[in-house]
Amino acid sequence: MNRKIRRQKTEVRSQTSCLRRLKPTATHCSLLIAHCFLLLTLTLTLTLEEVFADSQGRPDHMSEDIVKTKEVVPVPQDIQVPYTIKRITDGSSIDYHPEFSPDGKRIVFISKIDNTEKIEKGEFWHKTPYSLNLWLMDSDGKNRRQLTSGGAQDFAPRFTPDGKRVLFVSNRRNGRWDIWSINIDGSNLNRITETEGKTGLWERSHYPFPTPDGKELVFIIYKKSHGSVWLMDMESGNIRRITSGGFGDDFPMMSPDGKDIVFKSTRQGNGDIWSIDRSGKNYTRLTFENYPEFYPAWSPDGTKISYVTNKGGIFDVWVMDRDGKNKKKLTKYLSQGAWGLRFDYNDLMEAGYYHVSWHPDGTKLALTTWEPDKKESYLTTLEFGKDISKTIESLPEESEHLPKYTLVGEKELTGGGNYDDFGPSFSPDGKTIVFASNRKGNWDIWSTSAEGEGLKQMTEDTGSELAPVFSPDGKEIAFLRGQKTEDRLQYDIWLINNDGSGARQVTDGINVISYPAWNPEGKELAFVSKGDSGHEIVLIDLKTKMQRHVISIWDTEKPNPMMFPFTKEGEKEEFTSEEIGKMKKLFPKAKVGMGGLTPFTKGETVDVPYPLKDFLYRVDYNAAGDKIIFESNRTGNIDIWSVNKDGTELTRITKEDGPHLNPVFSPDNKKIAYARRKLDLSSYNEVNYNIWIADAQTGEEMPINGEEQTDWNPVFSPDGKKIAYVTNRSGEFKHYNIWMLYLK
Repeated sequence: MNRKIRRQKTEVRSQTSCLRRLKPTATHCSLLIAHCFLLLTLTLTLTLEEVFADSQGRPDHMSEDIVKTKEVVPVPQDIQVPYTIKRITDGSSIDYHPEFSPDGKRIVFISKIDNTEKIEKGEFWHKTPYSLNLWLMDSDGKNRRQLTSGGAQDFAPRFTPDGKRVLFVSNRRNGRWDIWSINIDGSNLNRITETEGKTGLWERSHYPFPTPDGKELVFIIYKKSHGSVWLMDMESGNIRRITSGGFGDDFPMMSPDGKDIVFKSTRQGNGDIWSIDRSGKNYTRLTFENYPEFYPAWSPDGTKISYVTNKGGIFDVWVMDRDGKNKKKLTKYLSQGAWGLRFDYNDLMEAGYYHVSWHPDGTKLALTTWEPDKKESYLTTLEFGKDISKTIESLPEESEHLPKYTLVGEKELTGGGNYDDFGPSFSPDGKTIVFASNRKGNWDIWSTSAEGEGLKQMTEDTGSELAPVFSPDGKEIAFLRGQKTEDRLQYDIWLINNDGSGARQVTDGINVISYPAWNPEGKELAFVSKGDSGHEIVLIDLKTKMQRHVISIWDTEKPNPMMFPFTKEGEKEEFTSEEIGKMKKLFPKAKVGMGGLTPFTKGETVDVPYPLKDFLYRVDYNAAGDKIIFESNRTGNIDIWSVNKDGTELTRITKEDGPHLNPVFSPDNKKIAYARRKLDLSSYNEVNYNIWIADAQTGEEMPINGEEQTDWNPVFSPDGKKIAYVTNRSGEFKHYNIWMLYLK
């Protein structure tokens, strides 16, 4: 994909001359036709609310947030609220998304006009069924005047810090969604971004937010509904990715001090509020409820963040401290059933009906309110007097009630350059992480603190050194050292002291193809070797060097299920010959290996960018040292299995579809962490590996993260509250580095 965002020269012309008739692309029209046909079909048996509530897919990035509204809670009468509700528009039109100017004297907003006449004439199939334009008015609702015009859709308006211009999103040029700006007097209409090249379906720029100094712009780029936060230099037009995206990030806002960006993300299922530092290296999850939370907004002093919730069809505004603590409900049943048959599907996706804007004095909020049976809306202010902390109710501190293994934050530890890091391992005290890195050209063993500080190189051999693992007492590190043979790189196990000294060889001439695993007593190592008997687990006594073969783990004759979008039915142990034949016919050029094909690609190989020449398997001991877990394809799917160290009691732990890789025990042996690629054709995340956890006894699985990138090699910290792992989320998914997941 050849993509860049460039600044466009200013177009100084009147609104009437610069706005052309909207000509959507063929792709846009086809999607609109298909969508409308689907809606018309479904509404024969369901209401629109039921259609979206029961949808198994994710038609757009807003559907999960706004749509889970089947249960409607009745609104109590005579509610006492600590604010004054003031309508500043008369409700004669569909107005929404009010945004205060920096001095609080003006409000910019969106007004919607349905193209009823054109729809009746049949132009619905060629034109968008409504137009959205920007309007200005004084903050008390007076002096209303139109800012943009034409048959385009303009939305997500935001004043620049000097209050002289308005940034917004529009499809007024070739039907493509880009960021524009306009002076508040209607002059100098200027396109700021343009997505160029072969960008693919649905790519667009949305939700602009200027940094406090006005020199940069925070915004969203969507590709196939994967939204991620980007930062653009306004002078040069250079852009930098901040978040990885996952199922979708939306509504970014930079803090008044310019240090953090708050945004909504669906990476954990429902929409939650997250923050990330300006460098893009430190995520903090701020909300945890199992209903959608979205439209975060900073208070003018940067100490609080407001956000909107949708609980059972009731929309309300909440506020919390910058770190997510002290969550308080500002409103009570503010908007009930506020969407439905009155709104068009595309409206819902693009509009921002529930946007909230803080007045610069910090005591008033501007938002949109609706009456149950009224199509039009009201622009409304909530005035709290001098103290906005007078709220309806407070949430109990969430940290006490969150389930164990809830993701509460993420942090980059080792990224930032043109290199790869791989295979982290914690020291027994949890203070140090060792890993392999090619940051100096050759693969060597490095160490850093668990906070990503104090980087140190530990080995400098000419061979490739990989897969370091601390001994149980923390005094030694086992790792792989590779030497070139006639046709390949062959690895043996070596040991060094924890300061990098005293390198000594453990195995000689055994083709080791896995991370070494220490027996809890520190006297034995387990690993996977590739020999005449295939891929098998081998134990080696560190004192006597005696070896014992435990069990074969891999059938090289089976097709690699990571390459094919096929799953077995029920508990069937094998793919049938017909299924294998079908796979080979559909994917004649597919390679066997750790690469993969997307379910929508035929006849060409698309490899997962694994940075090592050969894939390394993983084995791990339980705390008692009598059981080993490993990955195996013996069923045709790659699952996690366990076996006693004497080769008895072979047990399949995971049974769900998709490959399961790199298993490790939690410190209490109750859970197993691993990388999993979930082969789900209904998911936009079907081609990526993420970190999962399974119950060691029942095999019940749960995802820990849900990112757009590829994640591998998870390892628990000794206290079980962190997972270090390898991911290519840094930059543009070109290199692998060590990140940390922080758990409850």
